[in-house]
Amino acid sequence: MDALHGLTVLDCSSHIAGPYTTKLLADLGARVIKIERPGGDPARTLGPWLDDEPGLERSGTYQFLNTNKESIVIDLKRDASRQVLRGLVERADLVLLAYAPATAGRLGLTYESLREWKDIPVLSMTNFGFSGPYRDYRLSETVLYAMGGEMWSHGTLDREPLKLGGTAALLQCGAMGAIAALGAVHAFEVHGIGQHVDLPLFDVQVNGVDRRSSAILAYRWSGRLNSRPPGSSAGLAGGIYPCADGYVEVTASFGNYWNRFADMVGDPLLLDPKWSNPAIAFDPAAKEEADGVIYPWMLSRTRREIWAEARRARALVAPLFTGRDLYEDPVFRERGLWTEVEHATLGTFPMLGRPYHLSETPWHIRSAAPRLGEHTRPILEELGYDGAAIDALYKEGAVA
Repeated sequence: MDALHGLTVLDCSSHIAGPYTTKLLADLGARVIKIERPGGDPARTLGPWLDDEPGLERSGTYQFLNTNKESIVIDLKRDASRQVLRGLVERADLVLLAYAPATAGRLGLTYESLREWKDIPVLSMTNFGFSGPYRDYRLSETVLYAMGGEMWSHGTLDREPLKLGGTAALLQCGAMGAIAALGAVHAFEVHGIGQHVDLPLFDVQVNGVDRRSSAILAYRWSGRLNSRPPGSSAGLAGGIYPCADGYVEVTASFGNYWNRFADMVGDPLLLDPKWSNPAIAFDPAAKEEADGVIYPWMLSRTRREIWAEARRARALVAPLFTGRDLYEDPVFRERGLWTEVEHATLGTFPMLGRPYHLSETPWHIRSAAPRLGEHTRPILEELGYDGAAIDALYKEGAVA
């Protein structure tokens, strides 16, 4: 039995954040019916591509975010689609919306309108919420980092601020959405409360668990604004170092961090008591002297050789793994980091595996991400439409 077996979720989201929320629910056993616009979820246009060949079904991003879901294509701008949408809402236990407030109003996809059909939890993902002058502003990953306070303290002082690569912020929003959704479902099932869950992506980022929280607390409690460090490494040894087959990351600025790192390298020069003086970390000549020992030692060893020495000395050093390293590592494979899915047209391909383990109601992938409109006809039949009515909806362009 799956943990969320029996829960039906109507997913009206696209791109990254919303689909990640519903992926987390689907992989725990919920039935997720994904409404796609004509032409499909924009995530279908995002790489990487299977075998580097672009295509509507070949996006790695789309495949990852939409496992275990069903796809029905509905043009919500057409009047004929209204009854189809109502039928889906009436069979759902939770609805996820991801529209700007103005757009939701034009489409009639608001909590108030859906509540007239069925009083169930509705989770609305917006950029800046439903009130205030920012409510209909657009948002991007960069905007989340910039306005959310993260970029101000990220990078080095001699360069412009930086953001993390990829879509980490949007995925974090998706994870928070899953938590909010489960809370709303629990309140509905235990207390009979149907409610609107307002989840602004910007608010999630301000509550993030990385530099944002510390930066906001620092100002709130002390009036201090965090700033970027003057260089990429702190103290005598810290940051990224090249080695024989790639790079390693080192934290060895002072105290036991430095002592264990010096023990790892094992050169008598670094064992000299002078390095225990905290002031020496600010001496450029001293750092240059230490680097004269550290760099040759690093460059003569591979990442795994350095990592083995680090574990022996209990030094805080880690290899920088590539995607290939993660995919081929037998330890991660044994622990279920990778699995495989079978796709109707693409065949078998690898997929990231379980992020957690439930001993009695395990996480698992039951099906690959759906093809565009793969389930439109069977879902319409489930809603009670006969063949002629379905053909008429297709002809009108209400579904595809």
